[in-house]
Amino acid sequence: MKTKSSTLLTIALLLLTSTSSVHAQSETTSQNIASNIAGSDSLLDRMPWDERTKLTLDSFAVEIDKQCYYTSICVWDLTADSLLWSLNSNKMMRPASTMKVLTSVSALDKLSAQYEIRTQAFYTGSITADSVLNGDIYVVGDFDPMLCYNDIKELAQSIRNSGIRSISGTVYGDASMTSSDLYGYGWCWDDVPCKSMPYLSPLMAERGMECPNFNKYSADPLFHPTADFAKALSLELASANITPADTTLNRIPSAMKEYASDGTLLFTKTRTVQQILQRLLKNSDNLHAEALFFHLAKQQSTKRCTYKDAMPLIESVIMKAGASPSTVKIADGSGVSLYNYVTADVEVALLRYAYHNPKIYEHFYNSLPIAGVDGTLEKRMKNGNAHQNVHAKTGTVEGVTALAGYVKASNEHELAFSIISNGVPTSSIGRQLEDRICQALAK
Repeated sequence: MKTKSSTLLTIALLLLTSTSSVHAQSETTSQNIASNIAGSDSLLDRMPWDERTKLTLDSFAVEIDKQCYYTSICVWDLTADSLLWSLNSNKMMRPASTMKVLTSVSALDKLSAQYEIRTQAFYTGSITADSVLNGDIYVVGDFDPMLCYNDIKELAQSIRNSGIRSISGTVYGDASMTSSDLYGYGWCWDDVPCKSMPYLSPLMAERGMECPNFNKYSADPLFHPTADFAKALSLELASANITPADTTLNRIPSAMKEYASDGTLLFTKTRTVQQILQRLLKNSDNLHAEALFFHLAKQQSTKRCTYKDAMPLIESVIMKAGASPSTVKIADGSGVSLYNYVTADVEVALLRYAYHNPKIYEHFYNSLPIAGVDGTLEKRMKNGNAHQNVHAKTGTVEGVTALAGYVKASNEHELAFSIISNGVPTSSIGRQLEDRICQALAK
């Protein structure tokens, strides 16, 4: 004998099949399907939660199948620890900024939230009795994306507090942590540098914008943000009344040069992964994402590391999460690159891995945008069951929209999901689909 829920499911599936047939003939939308299934007595509402949700998602599959773009979806019931529903979830897709899910979870796993990024300054030579440094100042970059003009002022003051009043040598910036490439692998040449795709240098202030005002990117093809950092420090030393020993100069010379590790520590500025994670996820900050990406790379190579050095660490976390890295192509940490490819299955595996690891989940979850509240989701899902419920990372580049994160269903089950659309004519189309699916999951 069939149970009540089984009977309801059978009726609903028959309605779905019937409606789908009509759909093929008369272009019926998924909203019509849901309406026909529900009926005036709200058949869907009387079905068991999992059956109702799967049936609703099936109606989205009918709609998606008609579209000119391609969509991949995976939904995992974290409470039941089982796959709830999927569509094309093993297909490799361009992830846009949901790539930051892989970067963030991997950084929290491999580095920890308390891991410190350290910008350090050293002096070489010796300080004479009359406060002259017979040597040079080196500032060694460690890819702190938050370095700003105030940090330069603090550094200049530390140099003065050390007793130095005059310098016979040069102020150098050391950018040897990474390769000489200032842009990510697969970044569009006509988009850089700009606010969303700034220079990628381990030593620069104010996202690499030009001193002394730091309000624009230089148009000079020979410009380098690390050399500009050294210049900015030289100017600030002059403001602090630290003069060049050569009185014919109006300020201490500046340039780029690798530090030889034979000096005395003057200054250390530290920031943690936890500090960087907030802006990385809430605001989808590409520079912050690349900073953590290159710190993963640094674990493989402390000098002149590249994206290739970060790849094995992220792949190892994917394997720890129970997924295969064979369906992932990693070109950067932010999702800007045209060469990134990820499956919805892998993104959900990382979300599951984070969920089951409290030291990761606490920092990761609290840094995700909240629907209708903040970050890149502030203006989305302003009402309905998804409002203040969905915590997820957005993704948008030309032709791509994506959303990956967590939502609580009406039966109190926690869900992890990934929705990736490629080939969308406009980003608004993809976002509307994502928001509607999230509302369905939260119902």
